[in-house]
Amino acid sequence: MKIVKLIIVILAVICIGLNQVNASESSTKVKKTAESVLAVASTFNELTPENANILKDEINSLSTGERLRLINMSIRQVNNAKLAGDISNAKPALYIVAIFLPPLAVGVYTDWGMPTIWNICWCCIFWVPGIIHAFYVLSR
Repeated sequence: MKIVKLIIVILAVICIGLNQVNASESSTKVKKTAESVLAVASTFNELTPENANILKDEINSLSTGERLRLINMSIRQVNNAKLAGDISNAKPALYIVAIFLPPLAVGVYTDWGMPTIWNICWCCIFWVPGIIHAFYVLSR
C-alpha cells in the first residue's frame, strides 16, 4: 500500500513539473500578426503544396481579429497593385483572400468575368472546391 501511495506521489510531482514546463514554454511563444503572415506569403514565388501548407499553418496560428486584419491588408494590397497596373505583384495577397473569400479573389483577378460565376457555383456546392478553383485561376 505504501508503494502505491509513493508511486502516486511521484507521478503527481512529475505531472506538476511537466505542466510548469509547458506553461513556461507557452508564455515565451511569440504571437503571430497579420503583417508577419503577409510577409511570409510575399516570399513565395509560386504557391506549391509545401508553401500552401506553410501558409495554412501561419494563418491558423492567427487570432480571429488578426485574420480579419490579414484579409483587409490583402485586399488593400491587391487594390494598390491594380491601380499600379501590375496585378502579378499582388498574387500572394490574392492567395490569402482566396482561402477566406474565393469568389472575391477570382473576381478581382479576372475583372469579375465568367470564372467568378463558376467560382461562386463551386463555393455553393462546398467551400473547398471554390478554394481549389480560385487557386487554379490565380495560378494561370
